Amino acid sequence: MGVTAIYARVSTDEQAEHGTSLDEQVRLCRQRVADGEAVEPFVDAGQSGTTLDRPQLQHLLQRARRHEIARLLVYDPDRLSRNAAHLLLLVDELRAAGVAIEFVNFTADLSPDGRLLFTVRGAISEFEAYRIKQRMYSGKQARARANRVASGTCIFGYRLNRATKAWEEEPREAEVVRLLFEWAVDAGTWEIAGRLNAQGVPARFGGRWSQSSVIGILRNATYTGRMPQMGGLGAVAVPPLVAQTQYDRVQAALRGRLNRPPGRARHPYLLTGRLTCGLCGRSMCGGYGRPTGTGTTTYYGCTARAKPADPGSRCGNRYWRSDALDALVWERVLAFVADPAAFREAAVAPAAGDALVAELQAQRQTLARDAERVHAQRERVVRGFRRGLLSEEDLARQQREMDAEARVLEQRAESVEARWRAAALRAEDLGGAAEAIGRIVADAPGLQTAEVRRSVLAALGVRVTAGPADSVRVRVGVIG
Repeated sequence: MGVTAIYARVSTDEQAEHGTSLDEQVRLCRQRVADGEAVEPFVDAGQSGTTLDRPQLQHLLQRARRHEIARLLVYDPDRLSRNAAHLLLLVDELRAAGVAIEFVNFTADLSPDGRLLFTVRGAISEFEAYRIKQRMYSGKQARARANRVASGTCIFGYRLNRATKAWEEEPREAEVVRLLFEWAVDAGTWEIAGRLNAQGVPARFGGRWSQSSVIGILRNATYTGRMPQMGGLGAVAVPPLVAQTQYDRVQAALRGRLNRPPGRARHPYLLTGRLTCGLCGRSMCGGYGRPTGTGTTTYYGCTARAKPADPGSRCGNRYWRSDALDALVWERVLAFVADPAAFREAAVAPAAGDALVAELQAQRQTLARDAERVHAQRERVVRGFRRGLLSEEDLARQQREMDAEARVLEQRAESVEARWRAAALRAEDLGGAAEAIGRIVADAPGLQTAEVRRSVLAALGVRVTAGPADSVRVRVGVIG
């Protein structure tokens, strides 16, 4: 003999619109159950009535097909479905399985006239569902235009405080975001994804990192403090995870890289990541080759010159032979380091260097406090386990999460420390740094390999602007 089933459902939209209660539906249905009658509730919370793909509904249908359900109680037909065709389909299938269907606030008469009324009732319910959805969508649009939170779609690094209707920083994810932006100045996206996976840092939902997930974070301007709502109808303020200057540096680095899978480069371009077009301001990169009788002549070219999205925006800067431009830049760098006065005159943005030193110093202090927080949290978790408040499984899970957060903080601390020391060195005594590098270069002229030269350019903060025409501008001491 089958049991009596109670089916209740509410969608999040209807809950917000009408305050419909699942408990109330079940209570009203239980009033029709006799004493001693076996009852089993099937409850779908937050499920739309316009679809049949509902976990508890499908479970109910499976039980009915096995003739384990004798009677079904539902508060209202629209709880069973808000689609007229689906409603008739469900009723016919349940009746074919021998299930007697009763509705609390509707008398189900399945005669031809009753089926017509039942169909009209289902069509009205379907129309009402459409109107509810339209009102909810219009309300979200109005909130977006008023620069209020309109969407609950979560972005990595943030969580929605539903009590205050505001986005807050999610500490563990936020540290990962900051680490990505630290690494992205000098490392490619494939390399960053590999580092995170090698260190066991979980991506969203515990998955692995891919190049696309790294790029998605690095190109998301939300992390500077403004989150778009409803496709850009408005925006809300959120806690900034990276400074605008850091975000801009990373965007410039992304534009200047091909972001291919890791592998051996065909040609060691000296100025990769340090070359800017003098006409349009975009990055220039190597990779333009021309076969000759003795090999391939390589060139630097503006990234806006080849196949731009808008043909009218195609850059007119020339292609630069890489060997000639590399030699010219290296010659000027040697001239700078040989003459400290000229070096100081060529150095740019000393005030920006001072500001960066202060910014990085503040980041060092924040990271130190975060490390102390994780350490204190680890001790609290262990104490909770010893007192029997946590199981071994909970202890292991929380320790894994804290270990991953500690690794991220350690990596960020190393990156910030290296940048702080480099910035402090440049801001304090650019001339002294030039003299030291000059002595190294003079003492070992035979060791001036491409790798050594790239290291020198990085230490001096060299940036090169090529064009228009034959003009080449070499700047040293550029921070970032």
